Amino acid sequence: MKKNTKRIEDNCWLVNMPVAHRGLWGETDSGFVAENSLSAYRAAANRGIPIETDLYISTDGVLYCFHDGTLERMTNGSGFIYEKSSKELDAFVLKGTENERIPRFTELLETAKGKCPLLIELKKQPAKGFVESVVKILKNYDGEFAVQSFVPAYLLKIKKLAPEFLRGVLATENAEGENAVVRFTLKNMPLNGLIKPDFISYSYSGLPLPEKKRKNVAVLAWTVTDKKTEEKLKGAADNIIYELFTPEKYGTKN
Repeated sequence: MKKNTKRIEDNCWLVNMPVAHRGLWGETDSGFVAENSLSAYRAAANRGIPIETDLYISTDGVLYCFHDGTLERMTNGSGFIYEKSSKELDAFVLKGTENERIPRFTELLETAKGKCPLLIELKKQPAKGFVESVVKILKNYDGEFAVQSFVPAYLLKIKKLAPEFLRGVLATENAEGENAVVRFTLKNMPLNGLIKPDFISYSYSGLPLPEKKRKNVAVLAWTVTDKKTEEKLKGAADNIIYELFTPEKYGTKN
């Protein structure tokens, strides 16, 4: 599943190590582990497995690792995460746990540093200065990472502020609920000529991509949940973002 690319070599973790979607979470021998929790991150980091995470920013400028725009599914809170202060967010508990909180981005960096790389998604949100806050922290982070987003404007800003960062376009052939322009953009990635991504993270059901879309970039497939799909993607993707099973690379034991 390896590929020579412009800035990503065959030995780079992005094409050589399957990436754990929101950490290693789910039901385990020792109990339930919540997605995007510090426990899920530690479980991956302790095995050296790259972690995929998602970022939002609080009203007072603190970055948090959380996937959903709203709090209801994953916590005892409600409303939009980006409309809450850090004091409010620190008080919420992740569902299925006794006292796990929404991790701050700095906590994830401390957990991963020296142990595993990070694949960091910048989630769409209204806050000004969001990308700048992410760049500021990562410029002072001494660890391996790459950034990705569905939002072309974020990636263009990353390219300007931190051209040295590995950057990737998130895309999908099925963007239900979006308007026609957004659906076209997310499927066809027309701005890649401006963004100049190092990699593309595409929904696995939309692969393989046309060869012209793959030129000089690595392709990651998301989100793979079983070995059968992993096997089918060989040749169509250089790597996978996975959850709830153990990829071939890591053997059969969690």
